[in-house]
Amino acid sequence: MRLPMAWGLEIEPEMLRLCRADLTRGRLQLRRRGEVAVPSGLIRPSQKDGNVADTTALSTLLSDLCRNAGCQGWVRVALPDPVFSLRTLASDELPAKREDAQRFLRWQMRELLPFPADEARLDFLPLGSGSDGRARAVCLVARDRILAEYERALAEAGLRVALLDARCITLAQAASEPLQRGTAGLLAVGRTWTTLLLMREGQPRFWRTLHEGVQGWTGGDRSRLFREVADSLTFCQESDGLEPVEEVALAGAGAWIAEVASALTEWLEIPVTALDLCAALRTEGHPDDLAQWGPAIGAAIRPC
Repeated sequence: MRLPMAWGLEIEPEMLRLCRADLTRGRLQLRRRGEVAVPSGLIRPSQKDGNVADTTALSTLLSDLCRNAGCQGWVRVALPDPVFSLRTLASDELPAKREDAQRFLRWQMRELLPFPADEARLDFLPLGSGSDGRARAVCLVARDRILAEYERALAEAGLRVALLDARCITLAQAASEPLQRGTAGLLAVGRTWTTLLLMREGQPRFWRTLHEGVQGWTGGDRSRLFREVADSLTFCQESDGLEPVEEVALAGAGAWIAEVASALTEWLEIPVTALDLCAALRTEGHPDDLAQWGPAIGAAIRPC
């Protein structure tokens, strides 16, 4: 479904970012945008526990943001990665009907979730058969009542939700060109967490969320974080049969990006480069500025 009037909205604990963007012939047109700071403690991302401390306060922020930006109607929304779990599951056969497949995959994930499986909201992408002949599907899962908290705030602000997605997935949409080829990684460093997303031919296959953000990467000894990334790459290759990662794009904003990319290249022995959204989206602007706006842009241009 293509919604010509849809906007992209990123909701994170520190900031709300809203933009109207179009991607025409591979070139980005960023038409309108606005942002507003979020009071400390209003949003606390979690898979298990409540996220929004005050729905009315969040809806008021959203209303003000939308009014100032001129946004009405449909939005595609990027939520914090720690709200979700992404897993690749294998089974002898996947039910043909989508609703039956969703029910089956929720049951299959029952031991992997920090909440009852019948409370899960699950979307999935069939991947075909693996080398063992078993059907595979990549699943994005969140607790229904947690997503409903965000939906209530959005509805109270007068917005209609076309899509709720994970921040890292929408960032990958904005950066799709360098992630379309072979097996590639996106290492997205936020303020309080980091997500490693692995893609195969442009499709998400694996992720891991580390509960350390920019400070962990810019501090003193980063070897533990480097080992976490290296071990995650090895685990994915061994458990899911994913081909070796050929390159990793490092997403973040600041002068530290180039130095960390160089150090990770040496540690992992694969190319790690700073994600350049200006090049990926064939647009002008400061790289740090677009890095901040990547998830909202990706949500705006993502087809439903």
